[in-house]
Amino acid sequence: MPEPHRRVSRTGRQGPLAERQQPRHHAAPPGRRPPGSGGAGDDGARECAPGVWTRVGRALLAQWHRLAGPTWAALCRRRLAAVPLTAVSTVLVITFHALALTDAGERLVWSLAGVRADVPVGLVLLRLPLSLFAPAPGLPWWGALAQVIVIFGVAECALGTLRTATVSLLVTAAATFFARFLLTLGPGHPLSVPPDEATLADTGPSAAVVGLLICTGWACRASVVVVGTVVTFSLECVVTSTLSSRAHLGGIAAALLCAAVACRPPARAASPPPPPVSTGRDG
Repeated sequence: MPEPHRRVSRTGRQGPLAERQQPRHHAAPPGRRPPGSGGAGDDGARECAPGVWTRVGRALLAQWHRLAGPTWAALCRRRLAAVPLTAVSTVLVITFHALALTDAGERLVWSLAGVRADVPVGLVLLRLPLSLFAPAPGLPWWGALAQVIVIFGVAECALGTLRTATVSLLVTAAATFFARFLLTLGPGHPLSVPPDEATLADTGPSAAVVGLLICTGWACRASVVVVGTVVTFSLECVVTSTLSSRAHLGGIAAALLCAAVACRPPARAASPPPPPVSTGRDG
């Protein structure tokens, strides 16, 4: 019996000693926060700023992968066979610009692909396909070549050859005939252009590039490309009063219509049902 009493007494003697060894927390003076403790507002500010930029960066990266992924996969799988229209367009751009360096070649290029406001409509329709690759006023040959290689190539991998050619022709035709409509407006109209613009050639791939950017972004669910293209070329129309810049408005309208009708994004595949959970009793 004395042994349990001795144990209890030892425990009782150790209690006050343990309490003395515990560190005491001194209260911070008024107006000063204890070290290591931050306010809720500071933590929210620290977490909000990187969180927003992180989400924006991830969204942009995801849209980049939606555009670059099909292009890279098609080029790795089929190489140049994946972009036959882009290859032919590149050769035509180089050939027409080389021919235009001589007087005889310039007359030949104009007879094959020359489009202007005073050219009859029937002749415009015949020359329209080749007018995409003819030299454009104000656009250097390397700029037209870069647009054709990059934009046509990405669009052909994402949309296919047939849809790329169709969108290019429809958007170019819409921009060409919208330019003719702009020339009929009076000088007081907000969209009117200077009369001397009627004597400039309406050629080059710029209208087709606008349409392909919109349709490719629409098909790949890259809203930044669609909105950025529409806003950029609309601002160009406001800043400059040239016929080519304002004719892009007709191309933008035609491209949005083509995107809504023929360039719908692929439906997302439904996630498979979860596998049945085994209970261990099945034989």
